[in-house]
Amino acid sequence: MAFGIDPRVTEVLGLCEKAEFACAELYHHFAALFKDEREIFHLWLRTALEEENRARLFALVGKLRHDNIIASVELELAEAEQALLHIRSVLERVKEHPPTVRESLEIGIEIEVKLDRLMTQNVVIFTEESYEKSFLAIINSRHLESLREAFRELTV
Repeated sequence: MAFGIDPRVTEVLGLCEKAEFACAELYHHFAALFKDEREIFHLWLRTALEEENRARLFALVGKLRHDNIIASVELELAEAEQALLHIRSVLERVKEHPPTVRESLEIGIEIEVKLDRLMTQNVVIFTEESYEKSFLAIINSRHLESLREAFRELTV
């Protein structure tokens, strides 16, 4: 069966897109919380925008699925759903109980580690290596390292 017409592909990519947009919403919330702390505000804003770009990439890949560029999707639907639910629950929790800067960084790091494992490790297997390289160049941003560095600076 051609994978481009498998409804599971569409569902998984859609959930990845929603998870990335949920992360962006969380990080925009953190930026708003810390708007008076210039460096942390810019860190969260930049990270939110990177998440939006990643979400748009999943949307684009979903639209291109009919062009036979996707060989398979390795992420299980249940895993993608769980990631989205986790992010949304964290967002609800931090809206009710605003975190400190340190706690926000801990939350961001924890989410990025989980998402990195899910989203960048063979979510999409492409038919050509050039597609995969382009996808990974965008999806493998450096914001996890930026969050870790900000956390280290905060704890020194």
